[in-house]
Amino acid sequence: MLAAGVITGVVLLGGDDGKDEPTAGGDAGTESPTDPSTGPDGGDTGGDDLPPDDPRRGVAQIPDPVVAPDWQVQTIENRHNAFDVPPDWQTGGESDMIGYADENAEDDDGFADPLVSMSAPATYMDGWCAEAEYGVSWRAVAGTKGGQGATGTAEAARNEAGSWALAAYDQQERGTLRVTESEPFTSEHGIEGHTATATITGVPEDPEDPCGSTEGKVVTVSYIDLNNDLATWVLVMDTGFDGELDDETVRSMMNSLRPFPAEDAG
Repeated sequence: MLAAGVITGVVLLGGDDGKDEPTAGGDAGTESPTDPSTGPDGGDTGGDDLPPDDPRRGVAQIPDPVVAPDWQVQTIENRHNAFDVPPDWQTGGESDMIGYADENAEDDDGFADPLVSMSAPATYMDGWCAEAEYGVSWRAVAGTKGGQGATGTAEAARNEAGSWALAAYDQQERGTLRVTESEPFTSEHGIEGHTATATITGVPEDPEDPCGSTEGKVVTVSYIDLNNDLATWVLVMDTGFDGELDDETVRSMMNSLRPFPAEDAG
């Protein structure tokens, strides 16, 4: 996310969420995953183990935007969704990952395991804070992650909303967290599951963090993907600033969620 984050809490990771170790912890860093096209015995894997956006494998054709012609499409093939973002957003590669490290558990070198992470992120107001460490800052980010032990989409949507809100804005739990009950959700283009919203307010300002935010919101949509696996779309956004995402934009992004690649007709 967002602004607040790039203090010791935001990490950029390479690869699919939950499958690769972080390339940096505490502070931000980036790296591409290494997924060779040959197996451990030197045999050809056929490209199945390559990231979806690796040029050595076939890539499903990016669909057209459904919200408006000037919107952009973010896809993630292994979580089987596509969604639209406004034209002033930046879309990311499917093998990109963003997460928040545990700022309370850094080792002596400043590294920490991620508390939460998502893949194929799209960002809003990227680079808005000139004083951000490593130049990494944004006001909102949306991406997708796999399920982590939830019994269903209702539980996953609520759990993820609260977890992301705390990880991104208030790891010290000094503000006020409110999480809605999960509600059934059906997008206008074929994604069904549950949605929940978490808000954080009243986080004390950090005088050492010029890019921090004292309030934010997380919106989640959990669904069962085309492989019958649980997945969650996550939107994390700063609130209380000039340029905050409005409700109509958030609803348009959610309603644009659709299966990707589309199920085979036959």
